[in-house]
Amino acid sequence: MDENQYDHLIGKIYDAAVMPELWPVFLEQLSDTFKSKGTALYLVDFADRSSTCRSDGISFIQTVRTDPETVVSYERYYSKVNVWLENSKDLPEGELITSDRLFPVQEFVKTEWYNDWLKPQDYFHAMIGHLIKRDTLTVRLSIFRSKQQPFSADETALFARLVPHLRRSCMIHKKFFEVKSVLTTDTVLLNRLPVGLVVFDKCGQAIFVNHMADILIRSSDGFCLDAAGRCLTGNANETRALNQLIGNAAELGQSNAMSLHRDSTKRPLSAIVISLKNQPLPFFDSEPSVVLFIGDPDMLLDLDGNLLMQCYGLSPAEAKLATALLRGQTPGDYAKTQYISNNTVKTQLKQVLAKTGTHRQSELIQLLTTGFGMLASPANTALTKD
Repeated sequence: MDENQYDHLIGKIYDAAVMPELWPVFLEQLSDTFKSKGTALYLVDFADRSSTCRSDGISFIQTVRTDPETVVSYERYYSKVNVWLENSKDLPEGELITSDRLFPVQEFVKTEWYNDWLKPQDYFHAMIGHLIKRDTLTVRLSIFRSKQQPFSADETALFARLVPHLRRSCMIHKKFFEVKSVLTTDTVLLNRLPVGLVVFDKCGQAIFVNHMADILIRSSDGFCLDAAGRCLTGNANETRALNQLIGNAAELGQSNAMSLHRDSTKRPLSAIVISLKNQPLPFFDSEPSVVLFIGDPDMLLDLDGNLLMQCYGLSPAEAKLATALLRGQTPGDYAKTQYISNNTVKTQLKQVLAKTGTHRQSELIQLLTTGFGMLASPANTALTKD
């Protein structure tokens, strides 16, 4: 292999670190380079000699040039009888070894490992490297060849040059997808907020909109975004004022608030502009500068009644009443919509207050709003009778 080919192979290693779909592409090219009959980048747990050779498509755990059923058989059984494993478990991270140094050849050819798994695939020699080791877990790369193709000293030296790059690529891949996982988690949490949230960059363009904000935007009643991701309200004066508040927050670090009137008979939206100046968040493509919280006082919210039941020991009926009160219904209105008596509702409310440690309905609402209210979601339907 000349230097240009080597550099190209190194490039493929690092491309795969951030684009997992390229790991098989890299392993195929690696197989071509070393004339491999099969190549596997897999996970070994030396505590029980178990192996994971298949992935969900976003992992560097990949196997090429090996029949899928054969891979499954290795995971289920043959990793337990792999005579190379025991003698390679102490191989340091970042180092490699050839299989002829792991087990005497004259004994190796008599083993179940060779005769039942390797030989049917025309595997005999292997070059093995440990890329990452954590306690008993090891990320292991194995390149298999036939009996007529032992690895030369030059090939072993070339593979040794690749191992540090493979180690770094696996570490980059791991870190990259940890960050991506945090981003996904953050998005899920922001979408659970019962208040609209829009994040803007320093130019006043929206770079993130949560689920509640999307509902408000699609209603186009008092607030929306134009095609460029800038704020629009129900009238020109409020649009200018809101965009000015966002600009001041981005440039001067000022936070402020205003009301956004609606064309409908609903009450105004509350718009709270918070500066993120000097508070960088690393999980957006553009650096966020301002966050806008939009509250809709007429938006009905649903609590997860199961959470109330688990936390306070409420019955299903009591949890349903607590949800209705948080949504703004009075006990009398709730009795009418549920076709039950006022006395029944009073009895249920008394039980809810006792179980939640509150004494008045206002205390109950405060408790639910500051706790479970932050996990509420927009109600899709009105409360119905049980």
